[in-house]
Amino acid sequence: MQLGRQSRGALIVILSAVLCSRAQSPSCPHPRYPSPSPAPIDSTSCGPAGSGGDETTQNEAKNNFCATGSAQPKTISEMMALQQQVQKDNNIPFGNPDMHPLSTTHGPATDRSALVKLGEGSEVVLNGFVKIARQEGAESVNCGTGKGVPDQPEYHDIHISMVESPGQAECAGVVVEMVPHHRPVSWTSDLVNQVASAKLPVRVTGQLMFDSSHTPCVNGKAVSGDPARASLWEVHPIYEFDVCTQGDCSSGSGWVPLAAWKKP
Repeated sequence: MQLGRQSRGALIVILSAVLCSRAQSPSCPHPRYPSPSPAPIDSTSCGPAGSGGDETTQNEAKNNFCATGSAQPKTISEMMALQQQVQKDNNIPFGNPDMHPLSTTHGPATDRSALVKLGEGSEVVLNGFVKIARQEGAESVNCGTGKGVPDQPEYHDIHISMVESPGQAECAGVVVEMVPHHRPVSWTSDLVNQVASAKLPVRVTGQLMFDSSHTPCVNGKAVSGDPARASLWEVHPIYEFDVCTQGDCSSGSGWVPLAAWKKP
């Protein structure tokens, strides 16, 4: 049977929609999306694997909204200790291809099993302060500029440096990432930087993951080409981002979602 031009066009649209749906299918029945509403990237064919290749398994980890277990408290110090555990295992590669002074082999780690044993894929809650938020550009995790993804902020990650106290340097902190999939429209680097300027505590809930494509700071300085941080363990992706409105929310009260927070 031969199809007319219009019928073929309609079939292509249907097949594209099916492939896109499959690409975005979560691995759990109730994914922990920050917003129930799809974001612009969710209408493209860019799925959890991103551009694929050597970074396929790491990209899938970065886009995991199905972290297991109930959210457990995690501190920056604990994430630094996890970094030390990784460095004791020569079988875990990390670092960029040109400079990886703390590992025998550069990343990305394609076999994530050793990282899963250390906690990757679990849900955690991290408290601290925002040092700075940066809007990322095109990356493999979000298909670069392929698969119908334009080079626009709403299609890329937001890189956030978190520290234990506002006066600390980035090399004393860790990174948490807002990914573009199902990201609330209000979640922008500008709004997060307003929280940083206000020096208010934040509470980040999401998946614990290890970004093996980089190296942490060495002797308090960032390695050339790598973002400054004390550990490669991140909260990535972020499921919830809360701001403390009263300076001290250790009692559990006073937290509000970022979308509801307004700079005084």
